[in-house]
Amino acid sequence: RGWQVIVTDNVSPEDSPVKQAADACWMISTADTEQLERKCREEGVGAIFSGVSEFNLDRVRTLTRDLGLPCYIDEGAWAYARNKRLFKQKCLEKGIPVVPEYPVPAPGDEAAWERIVYPVVVKPVDGSGNAGLSICNNRGEMEEAIRKVKAVSANPEMILERYIIGEETWNYYFIAEGTARYIYSGRAFRQPGYPTFLYSFSTTAAGDVDDYLAVMEPKGSELLREIGCRDGVAWIQCIRDEEGNYYALEMAHRMTAGASGDVLEKSLGFNVVDWLLDTALGVEHTAEMLPRQIERPYAGTLCVYCLFADHSGRIETMTGFDALDPARFYVEMASRPGNTVDRYKMMGKITWYSRTAEEMCRGLQELNRTIGIGDGDGRDMIVRFTDYEAVRQGHRGLMREEN
Repeated sequence: RGWQVIVTDNVSPEDSPVKQAADACWMISTADTEQLERKCREEGVGAIFSGVSEFNLDRVRTLTRDLGLPCYIDEGAWAYARNKRLFKQKCLEKGIPVVPEYPVPAPGDEAAWERIVYPVVVKPVDGSGNAGLSICNNRGEMEEAIRKVKAVSANPEMILERYIIGEETWNYYFIAEGTARYIYSGRAFRQPGYPTFLYSFSTTAAGDVDDYLAVMEPKGSELLREIGCRDGVAWIQCIRDEEGNYYALEMAHRMTAGASGDVLEKSLGFNVVDWLLDTALGVEHTAEMLPRQIERPYAGTLCVYCLFADHSGRIETMTGFDALDPARFYVEMASRPGNTVDRYKMMGKITWYSRTAEEMCRGLQELNRTIGIGDGDGRDMIVRFTDYEAVRQGHRGLMREEN
């Protein structure tokens, strides 16, 4: 678009592929909004953009407000996106089912402890990316989970809710002039034997779209309008239990970690990054510009392989990534050799396009054969997704070329 792009954070350019690709870079932490504001004024910055980090989007809101620059995020809507309890309360007002909760027991309240039926989920009200989330099977695990929440969140509130096993979907909306339009749903898969929240593989092809629309719409789009979503994108995460009941879990007012612009555009016919950049650059969207719901059966799908750490440790080697065809696989790594990672941290992701379930599986198999991330003991650090049959079954009848 002819704009100069500056990347800022406290990561050295040698360790930052993004800074290496930018026109310029600053060594200013995104937490230091006062220094960033001064630097933006000195350099004549005309737009501020961040992708999926809610911490950074908080800073985008601060900087755009202080500098008088456009931002798609309305303060009222952002409060619901950053607080799961507020969102759940609004869902109940709209008649949208949510997962039942238990009160968090106060110190010494033995009666409250006795009312809890395990397993349960404990999580902060303001967490994202599974930060501070625990699945607990007894009181001891729950007490540890409560300490974990307090370590990652300054908010004294937390959520204690029933643990539901089921299929999770992420349901996406584009927004303009306060009108939210449902566009598509994404489906995720986990490797058997790992926590249910650890989704290693996901696509933009979901099989129960009609059911979601029948149960959750138009309440979902009305909810986004009523909380103040005026522009940009949003998604509502839901889980469907084994009896077929839907529950809303949370929402976000941002694109997802899997929404790589070019690959997603090939899958869906539009570019999420472009849509959000429009607002940052002062381009106003109208409701007539909203994209249409994706047609089914699907012509193709975005595939996302999230590379989670199987165990904690220091990354010593990364192999095979340079052997991947860059025209087919788009690699984005958050971790590099020399970094220390915690168990289940996402070290990076790889995205590609597939037209059939077999293409999805072939892509996964090629990646599993080719790439490696090793620690100092030579152990593989990647949670390998190999449940190819679940992918085949989950996409049966959904892809155009298979019908």
